[in-house]
Parts: sequence; C-alpha cells; structure tokens
Amino acid sequence: MISPYDMISKSALPALRAMVSRRLRERYNLTQQEVADRLGVTQASVSNYSRKARGGMVNLEKDAMVAKAADKIAEMLSAEGADRRNALMIMTDVCDYIRFNHLMCGLHTDLDPEFPTAGCEACNGEFSGKSFDRLKLIVGQ
Repeated sequence: MISPYDMISKSALPALRAMVSRRLRERYNLTQQEVADRLGVTQASVSNYSRKARGGMVNLEKDAMVAKAADKIAEMLSAEGADRRNALMIMTDVCDYIRFNHLMCGLHTDLDPEFPTAGCEACNGEFSGKSFDRLKLIVGQ
C-alpha cells in the first residue's frame, strides 16, 4: 500500500523541485550548484532533474496553480542570499494542494494497480480544513 505522503515525497516533491530547478537555470541563468544551494539539494540532484532522471514521474506543469507556484518559488530563490523560508512555505502549500486535489491518483493507480483508488478518501484533507486562499493570492489566481 502506497500512502499519499509516499506519493508526495517520492514523486510530487521531486517533480516540483525539477520545475523550480528548470526555471532557475533557464530564466535566471544559475549554475547547477547555485540551484542546488538554493533548493537545499545536491548538485547531482539538479543534474538528475535536468536530465529528467528524477522528478519526471508526473507532469505537474499542466496544472496552472502548480506552474505559477513554481514560477513564484523560482523568483523568490533567484536572488543571492534569498530567504528560503517563504519558498519552503509555498512548496509545502503546493504539496498539500497536489494531494488534496488528487493530482497523484493516476500515478498511484499506475504504481499500485491492485489498490482501489476510485472512491479513495485518503488525500481529501477533509479533517485539516486546509484553505488554498493564501496560495491563490501568492500565485495571482
């Protein structure tokens, strides 16, 4: 059985980091080492994101909220000496958004075809009362 948190940590978070890494490299002309330092990962991880050897199990670019959040995170991290706490807060909100909006269900089905994802309530977040108003405000939606 694969938990929603496994899906986030092994698939969604690497995909989000790959999105941010790509933006930092292409839009802000940062080196792999500079990107690694700002994301708090190794240079080898950034290389893997660039080669699509990591972070490619799910395409989160097609979700406008996630894509705009990746833009914002990259913008926040682009400055030398940027305060990474706000970027981390947005990344956490995005991971919650991905889970609560069932963006990983297709991949979950692919990885664990025996698990009945239809009607599954594990990712709903009904008990958290989580609102995405702050994330919508940050990314301009």
